Amino acid sequence: MVALRKFKTLIELLTYFREEQTCRDYLELIRWNGKIVCPYKECKHDHVFKYTDGKRYKCAKCQRQFSVKVGTIFEDSKISLQKWFAAIYLITSHKKGISSLQLHRDLGVTQKTAWFMLHRVRHTLMVSATEKLTGIIEADETFIGGKEANKHKSKQTPGTQGRSAKTKTPVLGIIERGGELRAIKVISTQGYSLRPFIVNNVEFGSQVHTDEWHGYRGLSRIFKHKFINHGDGEYSKDGVHTNTIEGFWSLLKRGVVGIYHSMSDKHLQKYIDEFVLRYNTRGMSENFRFDRMLNNINSHLTYKQLCLKK
Repeated sequence: MVALRKFKTLIELLTYFREEQTCRDYLELIRWNGKIVCPYKECKHDHVFKYTDGKRYKCAKCQRQFSVKVGTIFEDSKISLQKWFAAIYLITSHKKGISSLQLHRDLGVTQKTAWFMLHRVRHTLMVSATEKLTGIIEADETFIGGKEANKHKSKQTPGTQGRSAKTKTPVLGIIERGGELRAIKVISTQGYSLRPFIVNNVEFGSQVHTDEWHGYRGLSRIFKHKFINHGDGEYSKDGVHTNTIEGFWSLLKRGVVGIYHSMSDKHLQKYIDEFVLRYNTRGMSENFRFDRMLNNINSHLTYKQLCLKK
């Protein structure tokens, strides 16, 4: 009989999960907490039989057999759960993320497999927010990619300075001071692209702090909008600033430059979700974050879906 454990190090995790059955039992405890439910969407029946081998289950209603992996990111994977658990632990504990090359060396899998594992884990992070942010909210935008200065002059794209999105992708972030952070890839930094995300995620009447960018004009109709003028050298005035969200941008870009080096526009939102989760859970211990991730693995992503062209 397994129980929730506190793992202080990766070695402790690997030692405890040295047997595959222990991994399955732990996953069953996290996923169902003693009340096994049929994982098939059209069924979801709670009268389930467990086989004596400890590996299989059978639903009394639809009569289908399944394992604890069905309906999760582990479904149809030949990788052992021990390696999956180690991957989740490494992904959630590394402050700036971990590359597929590093993961492939650490786990002894191919780089392609490690890349797929990373994206399957990131796929579980797409959870819709239910509550709106309140209090003092900071909003700011940044750009990912498009370092034209690093290219040969013959390969540089003209007209990409400033807020041009020709070769870089804008990202909008909002954070409740002392609370949760949310960020999303946007198509531009114009008001029609920035304001809807703020309106949908911030409680009406809250105080919103931004810089002087004209894309935030009109927020005062719904919120208590205050801004500082970066163009005049203002960065904090009477408690109005965007330093908190700008601190997150620095963490995100360190991960881009130091670990991932580049992020494709297609998968950029998943990378953003990874850094947002890491930021929002920065006060949690590694083992608590590990258990939280296992609580959110009820989604399946195939390699074909991941590589599908948009």
